[in-house]
Amino acid sequence: MDGGINFSPANVSEIPIPDFQKSKDKCNDIIDKVTLIITTKQAYPDVDTTSLENEIDTLVYELCNLTEDEIAIVEGRSESRIRQIYRINTD
Repeated sequence: MDGGINFSPANVSEIPIPDFQKSKDKCNDIIDKVTLIITTKQAYPDVDTTSLENEIDTLVYELCNLTEDEIAIVEGRSESRIRQIYRINTD
């Protein structure tokens, strides 16, 4: 191998990929919210869409069946969460 990444079925089979056919409603909710953010930002560039963005995040987390610990990693809260889980004291 030339130093590349090997994407054999054995390597890829463990990647949790959501079944989008079973989650059409969630996918459509995400699409609707993204469309709303885009059209709103085009009309009102300074409008705060944080709440919609957070709703999208939650839908994606649910779609991917993420645990609280995995969500903490995605959101950048992992260091404090890891310390809490493993009772790491930095004092």
